[in-house]
Amino acid sequence: MTKLLRDVIDRVQQWPDDRQDQAAQVLLDLEAQQASRNRLTPEQVKEVERIQQNVRSGSAAFATDEQMASFWKKCGL
Repeated sequence: MTKLLRDVIDRVQQWPDDRQDQAAQVLLDLEAQQASRNRLTPEQVKEVERIQQNVRSGSAAFATDEQMASFWKKCGL
């Protein structure tokens, strides 16, 4: 176990039970991702990071409810 992980786990042990369960779920999710055969290419990772940054900065454009309704209608849904 790395020192960083050991230090974090030591602190997490002091958290309330529900927060400890949330932290454990994050680790379980990471474990499931590790076992997955699906992997993003480095280019895809960069694109995801770019989109996340745009969302954080508020510069991302999202479809309106009306645009989404029109889209789904065109798809026959």
